Amino acid sequence: MKMKPSVAFVGPVLFVLLCSVTLEQGYAQKSALDAIRQNQCICPCGNPYGGKRYEIPNQRLNWFDAVAYCNSIGMSIVTIKDASERRLLDLYLTSSRNKRNNLQLWIGANNLAPGAVRWGLTDQEVKLEEVNMLVTKDLPRFCVFVAGWNIEWVAAACDGEERQFICEY
Repeated sequence: MKMKPSVAFVGPVLFVLLCSVTLEQGYAQKSALDAIRQNQCICPCGNPYGGKRYEIPNQRLNWFDAVAYCNSIGMSIVTIKDASERRLLDLYLTSSRNKRNNLQLWIGANNLAPGAVRWGLTDQEVKLEEVNMLVTKDLPRFCVFVAGWNIEWVAAACDGEERQFICEY
C-alpha cells in the first residue's frame, strides 16, 4: 500500500526549504540603494492589526539605509498621503514619549526618479501642499526629513547626514 505525505507536513517543510535556499543565495540584507539599482521592489508586510502603526527606531541612518531598515522589520518608511494621515503622524510625534524640539526624521518623500516628488521607492506622487513649500537647496536629487514640532519638510542629500526615521505599517 502506497502512502501519501500529509499536506500538514509537506507545507511547512516546503516553506523552510524555500527560505533556506533564498538565504543561501544571498537575497537577505540588500540595501535599498542596491534594490533601486537592480530595479527591485521593496514591499513591507503590512500591519497585521490594521490601520497605521508608527515606529521611530533608536538609530541614525542615511535615507537609503533607513528604507532598508524599515523593510527588514516588515515595515516601510513613512508616507503621508492625505490630511488624515498627516494628523495621525502629528499626534504620534507630539505624544509624550516623542516630544523633542530638535526632532529630525527621514520620511519617504524623495525625487530620486525623474519628474515629481514621490513616496519611497514607488511611483506614487506626493500630493500634499508641503511639497510646494519644500526648499531643495539646488539639490538635483534629494530625500525629505521632517523637523521640529511643526513637522516642517526639509530636503537633504539622501546619502548625506544620518538621521532618525519613521517606519510604518
